Amino acid sequence: MKLRELNIKNFGRFSNHTIRLEDGINLIYGDNETGKSTIHSFIRCMLFGLRKQRGRASRTDMYNQYEPLENPSFYAGTLRFESGGKMFRLERNFSRENLRSELVCETDGERLSIEDGDLKMLLGGISRSIYDNTVSVGQMKSKTDEELTRALRNYMANYQGDAEQETNLEEALRSLKAKKKEQEQKRDVHKHRLEMEEKQLHSRMDFVREELNHKVDNLEQTKEQCKKEMYYREVPRSEVSKASRKRSHSRKWMYTCLTIAVLLTVLCIAQFFRVSQLFVRAGLSVAIIALIWAAVKIWKNSHENRIEVPDSQENYIRKLQWNVDYLQNEINEQKMMLEDMKGEEQEIQKAMTIPSGYEEEIEAIEIAMQVIADIAITMQQEISHRLKQKISEILYDLTGGRYHHVTMNHEFEIELHTEDSCVSLYQVSSGTVEQVYFALRMAVMDILCREENLPLILDEVFAMYDEKRLERALGWVHRNRGQVLVFTCHDREERILDKMGIPYHKVILEGDN
Repeated sequence: MKLRELNIKNFGRFSNHTIRLEDGINLIYGDNETGKSTIHSFIRCMLFGLRKQRGRASRTDMYNQYEPLENPSFYAGTLRFESGGKMFRLERNFSRENLRSELVCETDGERLSIEDGDLKMLLGGISRSIYDNTVSVGQMKSKTDEELTRALRNYMANYQGDAEQETNLEEALRSLKAKKKEQEQKRDVHKHRLEMEEKQLHSRMDFVREELNHKVDNLEQTKEQCKKEMYYREVPRSEVSKASRKRSHSRKWMYTCLTIAVLLTVLCIAQFFRVSQLFVRAGLSVAIIALIWAAVKIWKNSHENRIEVPDSQENYIRKLQWNVDYLQNEINEQKMMLEDMKGEEQEIQKAMTIPSGYEEEIEAIEIAMQVIADIAITMQQEISHRLKQKISEILYDLTGGRYHHVTMNHEFEIELHTEDSCVSLYQVSSGTVEQVYFALRMAVMDILCREENLPLILDEVFAMYDEKRLERALGWVHRNRGQVLVFTCHDREERILDKMGIPYHKVILEGDN
């Protein structure tokens, strides 16, 4: 990208002011308060926009700083620049009442969309913070701030390949972390559900065991009671002895009755053969009476010998026996139920011990994250090496070969190395410190702004440089940068450029602008 024309319509102290710029070094000269910083800010606002902040911050923001006193609703400008062999015109009105922006390719008439990222693409995809810390160096800002450190770290975590392919490691890690968290939450829910199921199952098993033990005890008691009722409580012992004696008497009468019956049979036979009619008749009469008397005695003894168990007692024994059968069936069912529950418990415990699908997914994500972390470390080492190498090359030129190379830790603390010594940054002069930070900015610019060769803007950057340092710095930017805007209120830059024979385009800012 090369800036060709700044048309400041109404911005800060400028109104309808046009500045044309050329390739190479553009020396923008003016005394203090002639608007050098205003032009610098105008370029930045044209490229990245300008919005009024809210609250207390709005009192000192850039919007209020450069808002024109006359006709503030027309707070606008135009920037013409060249990129990729085409000319573009960028127009903006910064007024919050009439905020507007437009980007047109003057070469082919195509209208581009700033909102859709067309301007950012022309800028090589850099952000405002990278712009402020690399290509645009304002007054008293040759040292880098925390934004540059963050930009370097982000770049090392998000290595950008060529224009067609981009590997965003940090975004990939964020996505994987989100997926891992999601899977961990699902795993925890699954685990909690299994634990609750196991807890509920244990409660049910305890209840069934308690019921089973209670029924087993009841069964034993019922069996014992049934035995007692059947074998001990059915007939008292005194009644049994008495009944035995009566049964013995009954048997005797039965034998007597049988003897009489035999005698009667003999008499009947004698009658048949007509033996002594009177004797037979008397014998028959006596035998019949004796037989009747013996039969009555037997019948009476048989009734007296019967020991009857009351109906209620029999029913009670039947109930006990039924209860025994019922309890046995219940116990068998609950034992089967308990076995089923033990199988269920084993299944739950197996599910809790064997890695679930969530665990496998989490493990796969962790492996992917580790791979990405390893790739990031490799890239960071590679980029860190490139950065240190680039800083060393630039600083070697800026210091006339005094410092051969630099080292830098993960906190970006820099040490300088000569042929035979190593010194920390706080041990060198302020001029050398300025050179180191300038070299750092230029090295970072080469790394972070690879997609587009942007113009380098230096606003009173060389104030701390002596003549020799300034000569080396101007020689380096002439050799290594395509378009450079040097804002200065001194004639040293112009004099040294003339001395070195370096061509430049001079823009003079008058005090009445």
